Amino acid sequence: MLNRIKTVTIGIAGLMFGAFQAQSSTIGFVEEFSSDVAGWENSVNTPLTYVASGGADGGGYASATFNYNGFSSPFGGGPVTFRGSLSDNASGGAFTGDYLTEGVGEIRVSFRHNAPESLNLFLRVATGFNFPGAVIGQMVNVLGNVWTEVAFIIDPSSPACIAEGVTCAAALSDVGNIQFGTDAPVDLTDNDFAYTLDIDRVSILAIPEPGTALLLGLGLGGLALRKRGVKHA
Repeated sequence: MLNRIKTVTIGIAGLMFGAFQAQSSTIGFVEEFSSDVAGWENSVNTPLTYVASGGADGGGYASATFNYNGFSSPFGGGPVTFRGSLSDNASGGAFTGDYLTEGVGEIRVSFRHNAPESLNLFLRVATGFNFPGAVIGQMVNVLGNVWTEVAFIIDPSSPACIAEGVTCAAALSDVGNIQFGTDAPVDLTDNDFAYTLDIDRVSILAIPEPGTALLLGLGLGGLALRKRGVKHA
């Protein structure tokens, strides 16, 4: 992904962690961009554009543009297009902290774009210095011109989590940057055009309680039985 700084050693990065004040994530927080971009930035670390209406919930949202023409990365994947950094106090630091100790189970975001190709969104987390970190992929094909909610499960043992310089567990335990990016379809890298990318309702959710998960499973099981019963009636 963009900004993966291979030349920084793990040891040096470890010495730098203490320069950022520890933060705690805010479980249940939803960034709705109701009045501004809340400190979020784009691919070149400048503030996103604020749009007052037309978001996933009808209200405000944050927007960026990106030209994929000629884009390539030595690390594979696509560009980081949205950045919420502790250094910018993005969303008041709600998305930074120790995800594992604090029980963060899921990050969700509503995403929209106007590209002619479907895009896959990824989540990247990193320390306050943007390295080391981890990337969490999500194979959801987001079609153009429609708000789509994408969910990322926070699980250090998941094969969807790709570590950068440390283990996924270590990266998820020291989040100072939360970022979203897209893949880079070949057809878009051949077009010299800046596409519009929008985000809204970025949320941080807790790991479901065991009882809740059990009830959900029982409910789904009962629904499946009812459907089978109707089918064979």
